[in-house]
Amino acid sequence: MPLLFDMPLDAAEVCLIEFSYYLNWLLSMDNKKSSYWKFVVGFVALVVLALGAFVAAKFYAQLETQQTTNKLAESLRKEIADYNARLALDTYGGKTPQETLRLYIDAVEKGDYVLASKYFIGDNQKKELKSLQNSKQENISDTVSLLKQSIQSQGSFSADGKEFVVRRPLLVDFELYPNGIWKIIEI
Repeated sequence: MPLLFDMPLDAAEVCLIEFSYYLNWLLSMDNKKSSYWKFVVGFVALVVLALGAFVAAKFYAQLETQQTTNKLAESLRKEIADYNARLALDTYGGKTPQETLRLYIDAVEKGDYVLASKYFIGDNQKKELKSLQNSKQENISDTVSLLKQSIQSQGSFSADGKEFVVRRPLLVDFELYPNGIWKIIEI
């Protein structure tokens, strides 16, 4: 295929004329093309802005969620620290589950139900006090007799060593507080 400069002069003139015709056509289309390109650029800009707004909204939502999560986590850490501080101040209980049960039995036998209820975990103290106050003396004596047998029974520790359960003759469940004191969960 011959190059433009290798063509005869009249063929080069024809190409030059065709090129100038095409160039004039492009220039006449400038207004139309300008509108078209303005539309395309505007549309692309809108799409980019919409995507940017979407990404920014997602980022802001994620940031807000993270801040809320951090606030909740901090609040929970504070609540746990306060709870553990309250537990550390609770000195009612023994160094072993059996000692706690002996202290409970002694308090019940003396009729000091307020003291007896303090050997239970915090959440169950009011319930136990009410139960003792509303029970017949005969039922309390029977329960104390069974609890004395429970002291001699074999119990079992949980895998983490923070709970102890005696199953016979009565079920007695204990929990180890952070300060090393054993508390009764339930009888």
